[in-house]
Amino acid sequence: MTLLHLDEQSTAALRTAGETGEPQEVSHQLRSHELLTLESLADLAVSLPADSIEHNVGALPDVVADGNAPRLDLELREMILGLETNGAWCVLKNVEQDPRYSALLDACLDEIEDLVSGPGQAYNREGFVFLSAPGSMTPSHIDPEHNVLLQVQGSKTMVTGTWMSPEARAAEAERLVAGGHRNLKADVQDPVDHVLEPGRGIYVPPYTQHKVVNGPALSISLSVTWRSPALATEAKVLRANSYLRKAGVTPAAPGARTGVDKAKAGAITAAEKAKAALRRAR
Repeated sequence: MTLLHLDEQSTAALRTAGETGEPQEVSHQLRSHELLTLESLADLAVSLPADSIEHNVGALPDVVADGNAPRLDLELREMILGLETNGAWCVLKNVEQDPRYSALLDACLDEIEDLVSGPGQAYNREGFVFLSAPGSMTPSHIDPEHNVLLQVQGSKTMVTGTWMSPEARAAEAERLVAGGHRNLKADVQDPVDHVLEPGRGIYVPPYTQHKVVNGPALSISLSVTWRSPALATEAKVLRANSYLRKAGVTPAAPGARTGVDKAKAGAITAAEKAKAALRRAR
């Protein structure tokens, strides 16, 4: 099923993103959908596990390093239905837990992921819906997945940044993989604004600095994400580096030495298998 109807320019942009690892804007036709109305999303929210919902006040500064933000004292459904006026921000995580949204996620990623990661290289599809009151701010942060954010209703500005060096990117990625919060301690560096109206979207590469400034109206966005073997290997190298650093060793960044990366990833894989075997034996 073709849902997004990506045009030639958007298709080319996603292929370029796969080659360069840089953000790319796209156009799409998901300007409205029965599953992405505020009422439908309120119904979805109350059906999801509590740990699949995150919400807080939307009026935040550009930097909230520890991720701690005040929340509105409202019942979940009431909070979502009142987003146009109550100043809240909310994300519904792993919406694919609902079969209807799983089908929606698949329809979107069937058109996207191979263009970026190559045929047969994508797995672990996940979907997130962002609901933002007028003027909300999502502080500077990074995410560990390939992500295409599709704007459905309202407008927002995605601000992406550029790392000053590969080592700076690796340091923040390692911190996140080791269990740190996604939020950054500093604002986005070398910022570029991407204005997203309904029918526009953006590919955000893994570990890219970004923040989001909502427009003057309620915003609904669908984030479709996936991972790839190359990304999984990088994450294992980052985890190994974190362990080595705690042991007093200064490790090489991912990509610096291919053979060493392979050994680190192999060690993490072996450790994961050993832990799984121990759990099964209990």
